[in-house]
Amino acid sequence: MAESESELDDPEPLTVVRGPHENIKEEWYIDILETNPELDEIDEEVLHDCIEYSRTESNVINARSEDARAMLQYLVTVGEFDSVSDAVRTIVNSYMQDAYPELLDAYLDVKAERIRDEISSSFGDNR
Repeated sequence: MAESESELDDPEPLTVVRGPHENIKEEWYIDILETNPELDEIDEEVLHDCIEYSRTESNVINARSEDARAMLQYLVTVGEFDSVSDAVRTIVNSYMQDAYPELLDAYLDVKAERIRDEISSSFGDNR
């Protein structure tokens, strides 16, 4: 929220009413952050299965797109990234962080729990 449009990336006007009789109006601006409403509830069991799958199966991500590969190769060639794999990881991670923050939070929780369980097991489950 800001008093000036220029302070925000994608400002939307907002009228704020205040005062004891709600008779003072102020014009402010807000950035509306959108998330995927379908992912409000993360199924941690499915996420756990996906983590296990990615550990045991190939971790190669393949978009099978000549166009995407060409653009990624361009970014590598001009020195933006060290490799196509680096470009894919960076771009996908950035997108996931922006578009699916609730999934990222759930993933970090499940991953941390898995690491705790593995370490605990290595000490004979004596906590």
